[in-house]
Amino acid sequence: MSLSVGIVGLPNSGKSTLFNALLSRQIAQVAEYPFTTIEPNTGVVEVPDERLDKLVQLIKPEKSVPAAIKFVDIAGLVKGAHQGEGLGNKFLSHIREVDAIVHVLRQFENPNVAHVHDKIDPKEDAEIVNLELELAEIKKPMIYVLNVDEGQLQNVKQTTKNIGLEGEIIAIGAKLEADLADLSVEERKEYLKEAGVGESGLDKLIKAAYKLIDLITFFTIKGGKQVQAWPIKQGSTAFDAAGIVHTDFAQGFIKAEVTAFNDLEKAESWRKAQEMGKTRLEGRDYVVRDGDVVEFKFSV
Repeated sequence: MSLSVGIVGLPNSGKSTLFNALLSRQIAQVAEYPFTTIEPNTGVVEVPDERLDKLVQLIKPEKSVPAAIKFVDIAGLVKGAHQGEGLGNKFLSHIREVDAIVHVLRQFENPNVAHVHDKIDPKEDAEIVNLELELAEIKKPMIYVLNVDEGQLQNVKQTTKNIGLEGEIIAIGAKLEADLADLSVEERKEYLKEAGVGESGLDKLIKAAYKLIDLITFFTIKGGKQVQAWPIKQGSTAFDAAGIVHTDFAQGFIKAEVTAFNDLEKAESWRKAQEMGKTRLEGRDYVVRDGDVVEFKFSV
């Protein structure tokens, strides 16, 4: 899937820090001045999915491949961007190319990183960027990310509520998440737990962005050797899904044998799911459901 999500916001809001945290490696240049990022950086990020982890435990394949989503780090917008201010035309053209927007709002305090308007006011920042998008006639789905200090993470519900914005808001300590990037998954979970934080804000964001661009996941089990999660648009057919996996599957499509993830988990194997009558043959027009495990029947 070529769908992508653009990360936007005012300069020094923490966009590139968030991007680096998402990728768990330093790709975008981060510095303490505006317009560090001129050309958009692009990265592909794994989508956390407990179902894939459970399938791996169940099937014990040689390899597993998660679903992924593309994020684009776009340089900071400023007031007057639609008129070309601050390289605005170039930046807006990058935003037009993405399918959804993650709008980063600054809540953190840092005397070494100046706010472009010399004050912390996430609502006003959001209104400035949203106006520029509106004037540029850009309308895409959007999620707000409130970039907070580590100390604000324990009371994120109240923090996000106080902003006074409509729409989904996810509070993330981008610097903290970036600092934890070199740790193992378990070490990150343990640190966040000790800090009084449940699920990683990054995991929440990735899942929310995936949903925002109307993606669901189906799974394939290649002879028990590879388990793979595939992103697909909501409402897509078995024929569409076959084409995503391999063009030969679509060209020679005969049927799709399908079972729900929950049924496969209970059966504990594909063969047992078949014996229990939990698999079914579907035609090319079958609408794929989130969590379907599919084996394609095709002719070469």
